Amino acid sequence: MIATVVLLVTVLGLRHIAVRFIRRRLPKNDQLQLRWAAQIRAFSYAILALGIFAIWAAELQALAVSFAVLAMAIVWATKETLACFQGAIYRVSTNAFAVGDRINIEGIRGDVIDHGLLGTLVLEVGQGHQRTGRTISIPNSLFMTSPVLNESLAGEYMLHVIKIPVDRDSDLAEIERRTLKAGQEACAGFIDDVRRSIARRYRRHGLNPPLVDPRITYQVVDKNTVDLLLRIPTPVRLEREVEQKVLRAVLGVPEGRDTLLPPPPPK
Repeated sequence: MIATVVLLVTVLGLRHIAVRFIRRRLPKNDQLQLRWAAQIRAFSYAILALGIFAIWAAELQALAVSFAVLAMAIVWATKETLACFQGAIYRVSTNAFAVGDRINIEGIRGDVIDHGLLGTLVLEVGQGHQRTGRTISIPNSLFMTSPVLNESLAGEYMLHVIKIPVDRDSDLAEIERRTLKAGQEACAGFIDDVRRSIARRYRRHGLNPPLVDPRITYQVVDKNTVDLLLRIPTPVRLEREVEQKVLRAVLGVPEGRDTLLPPPPPK
């Protein structure tokens, strides 16, 4: 501060002396006097700026470094929050899912019940396609790094795959016939509605609708076991009931409560 004050006093004093000297030596109304006075003032301002910068250079450098470190700390502390905002923008811009959809991301599967700028709340669906009663809060930043599987894009219905491991020495033809018959009986009441719903959804996106009738494919597990894969249409969120009905029919187990549809909502 002392050096700055000394610099100001010195430069302003020298400028004052120089301007007075010019005014005494040159005529008052001469353009040369005005030009010299303006140049002296401009030169004094330049000297002041350079001098102040030289005096305060170390402090300005330290201040700049402090601001840079502070900015880096702020970015580092808020990077997850910023990533969550980006994830929310990604969800809205791509229309990835909406409240009520069933999604699967990073092994987390559930029904979306709420979403915001920072996170998405889902009602967990565990093994056997049963709700666990727990809610999971998913940070939106996860949508930027992991693919989101939306199981509700086909509207009210979905194509569900049931895996049945069987022994390769078994009568595969008989098991396939029994399984296919059970699948056809399980979806007989809504197969036409499935065709219309899925065809409407696919044509909206310019795609050819797939075949929705129950079909069976095989997957070799090892030399003794193969997986019989039954793809069957089912209403969204009722895949557990449909799957249990098919499995009970294939295994010859009497129907139980798992095959009963939930009661209709009150009017």
